[in-house]
Order: sequence, then C-alpha cells, then structure tokens
Amino acid sequence: MISSIIATAVSGMAAQQARLDAVAHNIANAETQGYVRKTVEMVAAPGGGVRAVARAGAGGVDLATEMADMAGAKMAFGANAAVMEAGMDMWDMLMSALEPKDRDERWR
Repeated sequence: MISSIIATAVSGMAAQQARLDAVAHNIANAETQGYVRKTVEMVAAPGGGVRAVARAGAGGVDLATEMADMAGAKMAFGANAAVMEAGMDMWDMLMSALEPKDRDERWR
C-alpha cells in the first residue's frame, strides 16, 4: 500500500512535468507563425496513478493562460511531492517498528 502511494505521487509529478514542458514549448513558440498551442490532458493510468497526454490545442498562444497553467502545474507538482514525502515517512516509521532482523536490506 505504501509503495502504491509513492508510485501514484511519482506519476503525478511526472505528469505535471509534462504539463510544464508543454507550457515552455508554447511560450518558446508564441511568436512562431502557424504554431498551434499544445495542451496536456491528465488521464488515469492503468493500475493507478495518472499520465499526461499531450495534444494540439486550438488557436495560438496566450501568455496569461500559459502563466496560469504553469502556476497550476507548480502547485500540483508540490502537492504530489508532499504526498510522496508522507508515503516515505510512513515507510520509515514502518521500518523503524520492525525488529532489525525483519527489516529490508536497505535499512540495515
């Protein structure tokens, strides 16, 4: 269970990184003639978590929209990082409760 919490958080961070990549690409190409804005949709991943699917959006790039998207991705990344840290803290507490002979080799 703890490993699935961590894996879900990691998938969320990877998806937000893809979202930030799309924002950066959009900003870099804002003045490019004929460029179509990229969007990122979050979809449920098989077995849990989330993955990002990049798509061509409609129209050009609006810098205010990109900045808002970037701020949202930053907050979502931070939330996923906090969940991952909590999962790792739970793992540490579990390992410290076990007798040394029963601990995973990483904790010896």
